[in-house]
Amino acid sequence: MVDYLIEINGLKISFKQKNGFVQVVRGIDLKIKRGEIVGILGESGCGKTVSATSILRLEDESAIYDSGQIFFKGKELTDLSESEYQKIRGNQIAYIFQNASTALIPHKKIGKQLMGVLKRHDLPRSKEKILVTLESVGITEAETVYEMYPFQLSGGQNQRIMIAQGIICGPDLLIADEPTSSVDVALRKVILDMLKEINRKTGMAILMITHDFEVINYICDRVVVMYGGLIMEEGPMAEVMSNPLHPYTKALTYCAQSIYQNGSDLFTLSGAPPTPAEFKLECPFAPRCSFKRSTCMLEMPMMMEVDDRKVRCVLYREEYPDVRSDL
Repeated sequence: MVDYLIEINGLKISFKQKNGFVQVVRGIDLKIKRGEIVGILGESGCGKTVSATSILRLEDESAIYDSGQIFFKGKELTDLSESEYQKIRGNQIAYIFQNASTALIPHKKIGKQLMGVLKRHDLPRSKEKILVTLESVGITEAETVYEMYPFQLSGGQNQRIMIAQGIICGPDLLIADEPTSSVDVALRKVILDMLKEINRKTGMAILMITHDFEVINYICDRVVVMYGGLIMEEGPMAEVMSNPLHPYTKALTYCAQSIYQNGSDLFTLSGAPPTPAEFKLECPFAPRCSFKRSTCMLEMPMMMEVDDRKVRCVLYREEYPDVRSDL
């Protein structure tokens, strides 16, 4: 029996709007093993960030947990009080936000910010521990940076500080939300290598949120593809990248590959993802899908198991073998 670090079952989340509630996450199931690196991939607005922030209850007050369970090391999280959650945030589960320049406190020195994380969780506080952590994320002048403010550092340095802040308590799970989106290509590889090394040395599991296929391909063991508030495909990274099952995953793959094919036209996926207000009880990708059938517009496809993979698509029913061969 697999001992999962975190297990999400049937999670549905809505946000309060002027005319009622709109469901943004529509029932996701996700499991992460200890030491595993899992990527959530999808276009903006697909629900990947809300799914991740729900683990730590980081949404604003308008968010409502409609149903579902989140187990962390066997303990159900959704029923915890705020004070109980505070003991977990940053300590057992840490979150690296997308924009480090806004996530760090601008008027507080780096050393004090990291010392505050240790203090918040009643962990031994020492300058030496902070300097060692800063050096572990590639801050070469750790003693100098310790006394600096975020505005005195570059975007790449602040991103490293965010990672240091995330790992300083030695969490079991690190959630990284687009950690390389605000840095250049050269620094992106450095940060990803850093996260891979942290995972290798400490066994810390990582949940990577991104829209970038290259990031997923470089760092992840397993990939989850989201669209329209749902998981559309899930499986080992190498298998999903080389043989995508869902038409949406295949289209994303074509988009990514066309960027690096010299002399060929850039492939684009026509249309746009639906907003939560446009969600219906049908396949959310159907309006953009080249392989859609009438059934796709009449019901919500169930998640199906295909070997060691999962895919939410009616084309994997027995009555469509001819269509699957064309995918």
